[in-house]
Order: sequence, then structure tokens, then C-alpha cells
Amino acid sequence: MEQQLLQVRPLTIDDLPALEQMDTGIEDDYVVQIFDRLIDSKTQELFGLFQNNQLLSIAGYSLFGQNRFAMIGRLRSDRRYRAKGYATELLKPVIEQLKEKPEIKWIGANTHVHNLSARRLLEKTGLHSGAVSHYLTLNAPDKLRGYTPGERWSEVHTISDKRDLLLNNKDNELGLFPYECYYPLPYDEAFFTDDYLIDSNLYINSDNSRFVLIKNDQKKYDYAHVKYFWNDHYRQPGFFETLLYHWNENPQNVGCWIDFSEKGFDKIPDPSPYDVQDPWILYGLWT
Repeated sequence: MEQQLLQVRPLTIDDLPALEQMDTGIEDDYVVQIFDRLIDSKTQELFGLFQNNQLLSIAGYSLFGQNRFAMIGRLRSDRRYRAKGYATELLKPVIEQLKEKPEIKWIGANTHVHNLSARRLLEKTGLHSGAVSHYLTLNAPDKLRGYTPGERWSEVHTISDKRDLLLNNKDNELGLFPYECYYPLPYDEAFFTDDYLIDSNLYINSDNSRFVLIKNDQKKYDYAHVKYFWNDHYRQPGFFETLLYHWNENPQNVGCWIDFSEKGFDKIPDPSPYDVQDPWILYGLWT
């Protein structure tokens, strides 16, 4: 009987009181703060699992890459009703709905490697585990040690040259495209739009064997979001000089956010210049 009372539906602005009454354990939840913007967004949607009129769990998705890539997120459950499979009951129909959209080519989610309950949930919904990322913010550059010094790399200015470099780098050591802070996605040309490349700075080394794409991003704080697709950060002359040049040119940034692969992270000789987060793992499904 209880299962018959469960309903999954998109949330509307009228559901804000029900969201505010959920006991999620999250203080100052940003989803509550920006709820109206999420509801009005054309590239984001929120869903809720209701039992009668009580909201038990919420989740949503954001669309990227010309609306071809859907990232699941904002999963919250009422602590009084956890461990009853409600999150799975919510996510399965959301994912099934996304599969029915012909423009969607990939559905995924990102969670901490050590969040075993979230990983089991994603696996139950049919998503497969993929690349692991380490998010580090370089915020104490005076502590950098063990890197190869060199001249700052040259900047590439034209959209076509930036796109060509990215298109020729699909099989890279990072194993993904860090589109935004917290949003790694499959490496795909759908992300290399004119607007995205105009807003990004691309620097290339003297022998044209390495480049780095840096885009300013805001996630509570402003960051220089560094997209480097190799594991030899400390061996490439001028790499860190280039990052610090960009930071100096954009003093509003609190640091350089760098996505490292597992191998790249293991090669860092000293983590003290960074704010180090727990590693994340990307789950996904090609439709």
C-alpha cells in the first residue's frame, strides 16, 4: 500500500515549502536558496518523490554540451526516511525520462569515491563507474617545490586554433573534459562552442607538444579552472609560470583549480601548496 502512495514528479515553485520542511541535515542548503532559479531554468530540472503531500527525496539534472549531456545531481533525502530505497525510486524514472529524449547522448553523475552508498545507488540505476578525479586548488604558490621552471607559454587567440588543438586531443591522460569546477564530463566536441572558447584562455608550450586551457569559473568563490590533459605538470617547463601569470591577470580568483587524474595526483611531490579535496568518481551511461 505504501508503494502505491509514492509519486515522482517535476517540482514547481509551489513545492518550496515542502522542500524547506525536509530534514536533510544540510545547513544553508544552496538548492533552497536558488530554488526559483532552478525551477525557471531551461537547462536544469528538479524532481521530487512524494508520499501523499510529503517530500521524501529530491534530485535533478543539468544539461551541458548543447543539451546533449545530462548530469544528475542535487540528491537530497529526508533523514527520517533514509535506507528505504526512496532515492532509487526517484532516480530510476528520472533517468528513464532522460533516455527517452532523442537529443540526450549521455547521462551521468559525479560523487566522492568513498561515498559507497551513493555509488551503490548510481549502480542500481544503471550508471557505470568511470574516471577518478582529484580536485586541487593551488592557493599557496610560494610553497611550490619540485617543478621544472621555464618561460611562460604563448597564448593562442583564435577560436579555430583553440578548437583544433582540443579536437586532436580526445585520447588524453585525464580521461575526461573538466567542463566546470565539479563538472567533469566525457571528452566531446559538443563542449567546444564558440562562446566557451572565447571565454577560455589557451596557452601552448614552445614545441607545441602541450597546452593548457584555463577558464575563470565561480563556485561560491572565483577560480582559474585549469584543464590540463597530461600527467606531467611538474616536468613541463613553464607550466606553473603560465598558471601564475593567468592568476595575476585575474586577481579576483582565489586560486587555480586543477583536475588531476589518479596518476597525475600521485606524481605531486608536495601537496602543501594546495587545498586538497577527497577524490571524486564519474559515473555514466551512453544512451
